Amino acid sequence: MSHTNSTTGGGKSPLSLSLLAWSLLAAILVAAAYLVGAGLAQRWITPPPALSSADPTPILTPTPTSTTVNWLTPGEPADGTLGTASVDEWRFQGHAGQSVTIEMWLHPGSGSSVEAELTTYLVTTGGATLVEEGGSVFLPPYLSISSLPADDLYYVRVLPASGAPGRYSLLLTLSEPAQPGTPGAPQPQPRRTPTPSGPVVSITPGQFQWPTTRRRISGWTFHDPGNPGHIGLDIAAEMWDPIVAAAGGVVAFAEWGGGYGNLVIVEHPGGWRTYYAHFSKIVVKVGQEVMQGELLGGAGTTGYSTGPHLHFEIRYQGRPVDPQLYLP
Repeated sequence: MSHTNSTTGGGKSPLSLSLLAWSLLAAILVAAAYLVGAGLAQRWITPPPALSSADPTPILTPTPTSTTVNWLTPGEPADGTLGTASVDEWRFQGHAGQSVTIEMWLHPGSGSSVEAELTTYLVTTGGATLVEEGGSVFLPPYLSISSLPADDLYYVRVLPASGAPGRYSLLLTLSEPAQPGTPGAPQPQPRRTPTPSGPVVSITPGQFQWPTTRRRISGWTFHDPGNPGHIGLDIAAEMWDPIVAAAGGVVAFAEWGGGYGNLVIVEHPGGWRTYYAHFSKIVVKVGQEVMQGELLGGAGTTGYSTGPHLHFEIRYQGRPVDPQLYLP
């Protein structure tokens, strides 16, 4: 009996085996190519280093957004404005042996807060600090040096210490340069630029009146030698004594003024302003027009005060002047 081999049973043909082998080989090649590519990518591309938990968090230090440089002229008030991250630089020509004073005043209501503070430096061209002083609206900086070290340019740098101090005014006073003389011969006394206690401008009679019925000066006077930062008169008063406008004008400030306590500022025509501090109560509002002699509030002892009194200032174009020169 003869037997015939079947090609349609459970066996596979050579063609089917060939296709299966080629498919398996292609899959192996694709997998190998992927693995090789991934390895090269790891070698060529370095991932950014991970921050460990021990790494400190970066701290961004505020950088001044602007620096303004201007010239100072002795005896002439200058004005500037400080934000929270600005620096003002004022320069002047000095000579060896000259004495220098730099007085400064801030304008309440122009900054972020009456509590804002600033720091003022007197610096040489080489960057050495000769004197440094901080201050605020109530106690402004007052720089003084008895003798400049050399003939050179000098810089007054004004920086915010807290908040935005706002508008300020400063005044440079220089003595005359020392004159060479014969050894042993008496030297002439230096002539000084007029200080802020001198008259600034003439006024008409009756332009200002006393803001209280009492006229006794109590405590500090204008630029008292014991407190050079004090820029007004302290007038004796009892609690709730009426405080009136020294001249007609418009109320520019009427609220808490930091060291001034409850503060009222009245703006008058011609660049004049009067300041009234330490009120127990204020009865006027910003923008209100007041006549000379009109009630502003009651005397008190708010702010930096050791007892009831009125702190009174007169300023002309931002510069404090001695009220006693303008009151009748």
